[in-house]
Amino acid sequence: MKIRYLMVSLALAAVSGLASAAPLAVSEEERQLLGIQVEAVTLLENAGTGSITMRVGFSPDAEWVIKTPFSGVLHRALVQQGDRVKAGDPLVVIRSPEFVALQRDYLKAGAELRMAEAASKRDQRLGEAGSISDRRRQETRYQYDSARADFAGLEGQLAMAGFDAAALKKLAAEAVISPDLVLTAPADAVVLDRQALLGTQLDGSEPLVSLGEPDKLVLNGVLSRSAAERLREGMRIHSEASACGAVIVFVSSVIDPLSQTVTIRAVPDSSENLSPGQLMEWQMLSEDRVLLVPSAAVVRLNDEDVVYVAVAGGFEARSVTVRSTSGGAWIVLDGLQDGDRIATRGTAALKGMSLGMGGGDA
Repeated sequence: MKIRYLMVSLALAAVSGLASAAPLAVSEEERQLLGIQVEAVTLLENAGTGSITMRVGFSPDAEWVIKTPFSGVLHRALVQQGDRVKAGDPLVVIRSPEFVALQRDYLKAGAELRMAEAASKRDQRLGEAGSISDRRRQETRYQYDSARADFAGLEGQLAMAGFDAAALKKLAAEAVISPDLVLTAPADAVVLDRQALLGTQLDGSEPLVSLGEPDKLVLNGVLSRSAAERLREGMRIHSEASACGAVIVFVSSVIDPLSQTVTIRAVPDSSENLSPGQLMEWQMLSEDRVLLVPSAAVVRLNDEDVVYVAVAGGFEARSVTVRSTSGGAWIVLDGLQDGDRIATRGTAALKGMSLGMGGGDA
């Protein structure tokens, strides 16, 4: 009853002749009765200017699909989904007749290369001594170059199968041919999937193991066209949940015709506390110092956005230019200064008092 009496008294006082631009006279007791709270606004650095939901994913160079370069049978599987592997760790073993044939051909090509090289060197010496014709020298040189090309091609095929220099040297020295091709991890990674089952006949095109590097993550999200217009590459975002920051690296210039949204991509500062596939809320941070006020502090009055600034003995309705952050706050672009004290609660009562003074809300 006391609050109703207070509101009626203030309205009657307004009708008695106070101009609409005059400050609203509100005592400390009346503030408390109307639930009006006052806070000082300050310029904030790295203030949250809006939120965006981003999905954590692997960067384009961090996902791997392991396939066998030869036909064969999946003989052994050494990993399963969720396993962490190091670069060089074995993943699967393929038993392949093609792999056997390749090793055999490599050893034969090595022997033929050595013979062709010896013949080329011999004919080089004989040619310099005038004992053989130039044609003979050219023929043996051609045979040597051809043998070298064949050997290099087979060596390249074995390299594609995972043979490094040490493995090639061991094969050439020991001439021990194995039917089992071991496919290894190309990097430190997490096993995302293992598709084939033991005994599966493979023709070389089937994906066997999928890997992702957990230290190479990106964030992907979408924003409305109007919200995306305020973003640019290099701006920062922050997640309270993961205590992690990120930098925007891509703002698409292509608008999805159905959703009218724009794709945003960011790179996190750290992969700690982030999991691929995770949906997270991120705050877009201002690059400059901004005035941020609670959304409840801004009211619509006479076709204008207004805040109530505390003055001696009451409040002054002041027009402001604001922009929504979609996060429960407004950025004040014009109309307030650092240090101004404004009403952040109880603004509905102050608006009612303003209307009682003869204003109108369009």
